[in-house]
Amino acid sequence: MKDKPALTSPHDKLVKDLLADAQLARAFLEEMLPSEVVDLLDLSTLQHEQTSYLTPQMDAISSDVVMEVYLKTTQQPLQISLLIEHKSYKDARVSFQLLRYLAEGYGQQLKNKQPLRPIVPLVFYHGKERWRLRPMEAFFSKYPENLRRFVPSFGVEFVDLMQMPEERLEQLRDGVLSATLRLLRHSRDWPSLLERLPRIMESLSEVQGTGFVMSLFVYLFSVTELTVAQLKESLPQETQKTFMSTYDRIMAEGIEKGRVQGKAEGIAEGIEKGIEKGIEKGIVEGIEKGIEKGIEKTILNAFDNGIGMDTIRIITGESLAKIEQILRKNNRK
Repeated sequence: MKDKPALTSPHDKLVKDLLADAQLARAFLEEMLPSEVVDLLDLSTLQHEQTSYLTPQMDAISSDVVMEVYLKTTQQPLQISLLIEHKSYKDARVSFQLLRYLAEGYGQQLKNKQPLRPIVPLVFYHGKERWRLRPMEAFFSKYPENLRRFVPSFGVEFVDLMQMPEERLEQLRDGVLSATLRLLRHSRDWPSLLERLPRIMESLSEVQGTGFVMSLFVYLFSVTELTVAQLKESLPQETQKTFMSTYDRIMAEGIEKGRVQGKAEGIAEGIEKGIEKGIEKGIVEGIEKGIEKGIEKTILNAFDNGIGMDTIRIITGESLAKIEQILRKNNRK
C-alpha cells in the first residue's frame, strides 16, 4: 500500500485553505461541532496555532489544523484540533492513532510548560467509502466490563462529508462554505459535478472580492477537466466578473512577465495550442516547454505580483517544494 503525503492532496489543501480564513473557519466549526459545544465557545476569539500533533505514522494519512478558542463565560482557552482524513479505505486503527495524537498534543503542552487546555478532536473525512469511526472500547467488547474500564476513552466528533445530506450542505448559512463542501463532495464524480456546478456556484452570488474564492477555481482546475469557459458559464453574473478579472490578472501579470523574461517560445506555443485545446491547458504545455529558460524569473515575478503559491504551481508545473526553494534563495520567504 502506497501512502500519499498529506500536503500533495489538493482536496486536503482546499480544506486547509478554507480554514486559514478566519470567517470561514468560524462558519465551519459552527456547522460541524455539536450545538452544545458551539454554545460554549466565543468563536470571535478563534485563532490558528502554528503547531501540529501528527506523528510520522499519521502524517502519511492525515492533515491537521490546530486552533485555539476561548469559552464565553470563563474566558478559559481550549484547543480544537481538526484532523482531515483523506483515506480511500477503512482503517480500524484510527481510534488508536487518535489516542497517540491526543497524547502528543498534551505532551507538547507539558513540554512547553503551557497551561493545560482540553483538546477537542474533530475528524473530517471526505473519502468515497462509507466509514464509521469505532470508539476504542468497541474493540474490547468480548472482555468483561470490569476490565473494559481500563481501556482509554475519549470523545471524538466525526464528520463524514459523503454521508451529509445534499440539502443540508445547500442550506449552510455561509455561501462559500456551502460551495466548498459540495465541490469537495462531488469532485471525484465528474458527470455529477458538471451537472450540479451551476447550482453550487449560485452560493457565490453574494460573495465580495476574490481571496478564497480563487482557491476554489484553482482546485477545480486541479482535480477536474473543467475549462475556463465551462466554469464561467456556471457562475452567477457578478461572480463571473470577479473570476474573469482575477483570471486575467494572473495571466497578464504572471504568465506574460514570464514570457517576456525567457519563456517567449514556450508561452507562444502554449497560447497557439490553447486555441485548439483550451487556453489553460495550452499555457501549461507552453510553460513546460520553456521551463528551463525562465522558470526562476517567472516564479519571482508571479510571487512579487501577489499570485498565490498554488496558482504559481499550476502556471510553472513545478512542485511547491521547488517553488519555495527558489523563493528562499532569492530572499522572498
